[in-house]
Amino acid sequence: MQQRIFSFAALWTILAISLWLFGVHAGVFLVAILAFLTQLELYQLFEKMGLKPMKKIGLTAGAVISIGAYYISGIDSGNDLFVLSFVVLTLTIIRLDLQAGRLRSFMPTLFGLLYVPYLLHFLIKIVKLAELNGESAATGMFLAVWTVAVAKCADVGGLLVGMKLGKTPLSVISPKKTYEGAAGGIAFSMLIGIILTGVFHTLAPANFSWWLCALIAIPIGIASIASDLVESAFKRQADVKDSGKIIPGIGGIFDLTDSLILTAPLGYLFFKYMLF
Repeated sequence: MQQRIFSFAALWTILAISLWLFGVHAGVFLVAILAFLTQLELYQLFEKMGLKPMKKIGLTAGAVISIGAYYISGIDSGNDLFVLSFVVLTLTIIRLDLQAGRLRSFMPTLFGLLYVPYLLHFLIKIVKLAELNGESAATGMFLAVWTVAVAKCADVGGLLVGMKLGKTPLSVISPKKTYEGAAGGIAFSMLIGIILTGVFHTLAPANFSWWLCALIAIPIGIASIASDLVESAFKRQADVKDSGKIIPGIGGIFDLTDSLILTAPLGYLFFKYMLF
């Protein structure tokens, strides 16, 4: 637990310093790096399951989606790049011929591309969404970081409350998760969302009220828990405890980003239709 807390604090410190020194560009490249490493670990899990993802083309396409989402003009650039990547991937498979076993490459490669860099790139789209609606890049970064913090705090709150009060198992996929922990995690997400907006009110959009923070934090907290369970299912299928060992107390990069994958697009949609 101490290692987990230390790693959690260290990662947030790195994020804060990077954004302070390099602004939105640091955020874009941090998301791109995390997406790349997460996608790589997912492909490695697939390989343990007996699948054969084409890692090079999948990872290259993922990097293009992540970085291009901000630096290529247009709010839908990430979607356009995903479509292009899908077509290139399909044509590559056709060129190699759809022989026996090829689907063991095509399907996991495409899923890894869709599930990780495509969904995570919505954190970058949140920044572009704010900019295209007349807000500053700093406001966009605040909303993206707010989404990350609310999602991760559902995990942290769920762990702490679950250890103290957890009794009812939430899922057979992750036996240590409980309904009591999940409820505590969602409540913690709501609290953190309100506190962050209050402390950094100069960066938040004018209409991002405390009750709207609490309201949006609820589905984001739920999606965070669901996203974590998806990764747990992959790890169970691959028969591993953690996706990697790079982060003390946490595990791999996928263990770090798992709760962000479903929450990034959800946060983007809520901001798009409720704030702008």
